[in-house]
Amino acid sequence: MTNTPMRRKMTVGAAIALTGLTATAMVGFRMALAVKTVQTKPTVVIGYENNGADPEMVAIFRDLFPKFMHAKIKLRLFSSGPVALAALGSGALNFMTGIGNPPTVAAIAQGVPLQVVWAQEQYTKDEGLVVKKTSKIHSLAGLKGKQVALVVGSTSPFELSTALRHQHISPSTVRFINTEPPAMVSAWERGSINAAYVWDPVFDTLLHHGGKALMYDQNVAATAPIFNLAVVNGPFGRAHAMLVRQFVQAEQQAVAFYDAHPHLAMGEMAKEAGITPALARTELAGYHLYNAKAELTLKGLGQGAAVRHSLVTKSLVSAAAYLKSIGSISRVPKNLFRHVNPSYDAYVVHHGG
Repeated sequence: MTNTPMRRKMTVGAAIALTGLTATAMVGFRMALAVKTVQTKPTVVIGYENNGADPEMVAIFRDLFPKFMHAKIKLRLFSSGPVALAALGSGALNFMTGIGNPPTVAAIAQGVPLQVVWAQEQYTKDEGLVVKKTSKIHSLAGLKGKQVALVVGSTSPFELSTALRHQHISPSTVRFINTEPPAMVSAWERGSINAAYVWDPVFDTLLHHGGKALMYDQNVAATAPIFNLAVVNGPFGRAHAMLVRQFVQAEQQAVAFYDAHPHLAMGEMAKEAGITPALARTELAGYHLYNAKAELTLKGLGQGAAVRHSLVTKSLVSAAAYLKSIGSISRVPKNLFRHVNPSYDAYVVHHGG
């Protein structure tokens, strides 16, 4: 990745003083200033998940973060949201993208000072319950006494438990097996698991290897909305507001590129995610994507007093209630809307992205 040096303006006094320098001294001064500028450029660590095809992959493929952010960018790949939370809490990670609302609110409940600054997408059909066609499981009731592979603490048990309760089935009658998505594929192939609740690309992979879908995100969207979110470490964001705005600009540019060049963007997503363009197209059909303007609506982060009632805030509140009900957190954090920060998006909308 190439980094764009930060541009600094000289003061009037400095400019006057420089008029007396020789040409050679001027060149030396400029070289020293350039070296100092590069040396003082901050390092920003951005975590991400391979959630398959989404505009985040375009941002990474096109190096949009180093292009827009005046910083040295380091990208770190995580297999799931909960794994990244410790790094966010310690400050070793400045941003995390592609993280679901349950792990986000779990981190907030544990005191991690997170701010949600971008809703990447809301899931509609990109995550769900897949069972083997040979398993003889034909409904949610058929899961009683069975094992389901999923990532504990992620969006998956939240959605599945909500769906089970809707059908008056106690989630305690189903055994949740904590399994990272990459491990599900090998476990599926060797016959160790017959059911999994997971997101793409693993969800689609299992469907194409003898699986059938029993439910999708959209089946519980009214009570358990699922988002992929981008969050920033709160103290870092307050200290580096311009870097957060630039981060949002990079996200906005990725969405804008997809809107303008969908076929090219899908190819780039596929390359970055390690999937086929056909699979990228299937996955994108299961998302509702957001641009900066949409972020400011009630279906996104909201803005002003509406943040309290936005769908992203609702997703945090509903996930927190679920986590409290199963004992994963001791209490539902108060005023969760205060962790939803659309100010950076508003800046990009009003100043261009």
